[in-house]
Amino acid sequence: MTYLSKPNFVRNAANIASIFFAIFIVIQMLAAAGVFPVSMLWGGRQTELTPALRVSSIVAVVILGVFTYIIRYRAGFLGSVPQPIIIRIAAWVVTAYMILNTIGNFASVSNVERFLFGPMTIVMAIASLIVAASKLEV
Repeated sequence: MTYLSKPNFVRNAANIASIFFAIFIVIQMLAAAGVFPVSMLWGGRQTELTPALRVSSIVAVVILGVFTYIIRYRAGFLGSVPQPIIIRIAAWVVTAYMILNTIGNFASVSNVERFLFGPMTIVMAIASLIVAASKLEV
């Protein structure tokens, strides 16, 4: 039996990803509210919270919420058995997105994105990969 077929291993990965998704949801909500400095987000190239960036942060909150749902569903915390194929595919989409997001964070001019969010998104990408590749029969 591999780690990818052990429910506790996969569910722990899903919980780790969920915690980090929740942290980023809060950060994006604070950014949309003008509390978190926008210069620490969106590549570090913005100095002012524009209406478009405010909307982008709100959209990011929704996307991150959907990602959390997908990862938790795939890990067997939510949904029906057997899982719809769309959940399995969506978990891989989340993983790919997190890999691209990690690359973007490390390419940012913002030190917060490079040195704080970059490592966090690596963890999220790995946790999402573990869940997406899991062999659970849930």
